Amino acid sequence: MLSKSQLLLIVVGICLNAAASADVDCSKRPPFVNPKTCCPMPDFVTAELKQKCSKFDMTPPPPSDGEATGSFESTRRHHHPHPPPCFFSCIFNETGIYQNQKLDQDKLKSYLQVVFKDSSDLQTAATQAFTTCATKIIEFEANLPARPSPPPGLPLCPHDAGHLMGCVFRNLMKNCPDSVRNDSQECTDMKEFFTKCKPPRGPPPPFGDDK
Repeated sequence: MLSKSQLLLIVVGICLNAAASADVDCSKRPPFVNPKTCCPMPDFVTAELKQKCSKFDMTPPPPSDGEATGSFESTRRHHHPHPPPCFFSCIFNETGIYQNQKLDQDKLKSYLQVVFKDSSDLQTAATQAFTTCATKIIEFEANLPARPSPPPGLPLCPHDAGHLMGCVFRNLMKNCPDSVRNDSQECTDMKEFFTKCKPPRGPPPPFGDDK
């Protein structure tokens, strides 16, 4: 049985946590910090894959008014360009990780052991992110309106690959492993804001894009 002093410490801890939560002002977004500063990790796309898929590494122009309503690229495009769908379709086709809206867990595991070879925690977090997001993307894609034809010269690629990477990136930033996370004040403020406040809609910067 806990002593009175132990019970007091627990109560104080709960009160402090509640006070900390109440201190987050969701109407004031903290200063921008590059997410990869707060959760530093190697690039997800290897140099070899970047070379193989380089011709697809292009971001489509913004949709005209009324197009892509409800899709990830329809909001906040001027802040965060959408991960190029053809580029990530190429990446997934080359690795076999994700095809026809199906995630291959074995190939994902093998690939993560290469790109995140120095962190088993990142491998675990990324596996969980991919598993969660693959299910979400199926539901999301099913509710999208019909897509317009791409501008001349641009290929028509399924957007689920880019959507998946955007979801994985957000998931990893939110659930960055303790062994990797940067606990600076600016990063802590940003994490608390996006954890306790409703995040803005729209995709993050392309996963592993340092351009």
